[in-house]
Amino acid sequence: MPNNKNVALLEELKKKVSLAKSMVFADYHGLKSNQANDLRQKMKEVGGEMSISKNSLLKIALKEKNLLSKEANEVLDGPVATFFAYDDAIAAIKLLADFAKKITLPKIRGAVVDGLFANASKVEILSQLPSRDQLIAKVVGGLKSPLTGFVNVIGGTRRNLVYVLSAIADKKKNQN
Repeated sequence: MPNNKNVALLEELKKKVSLAKSMVFADYHGLKSNQANDLRQKMKEVGGEMSISKNSLLKIALKEKNLLSKEANEVLDGPVATFFAYDDAIAAIKLLADFAKKITLPKIRGAVVDGLFANASKVEILSQLPSRDQLIAKVVGGLKSPLTGFVNVIGGTRRNLVYVLSAIADKKKNQN
């Protein structure tokens, strides 16, 4: 019979798994406490959370949400930190990859992004994608440039009309 503490932890993990847009699994062994606290703070800023829990409980939570694949099961072996991203799935992955480049820890093992497992190499590719805000800016810029050109064409016709009328007025003024 499971103890009450594990039941409460399992319920908390189920809630986190159901709310998360992505989950990254990484080795944290060797990460100093100050570095871990810094990483936790940065994850909070991008709408994420760092969690260290029993792998057996995490596997149960993933299995109940139909997210436990064979690959994910293999990744969840040994000490693993789970990084949950609640707001933007890619922002947390980018942050974690940037942090790992500086101090080589945590070492990313894999991730579950939008319900699909991604190995460490796929996570590296995802970390190089532009952020959501950058992609939105590119789309808006792409939509804006044809409209700007159209406005300039319409405005150019008006300007030319004003120039012609001004030239006619000057010509009539000079004739008098």
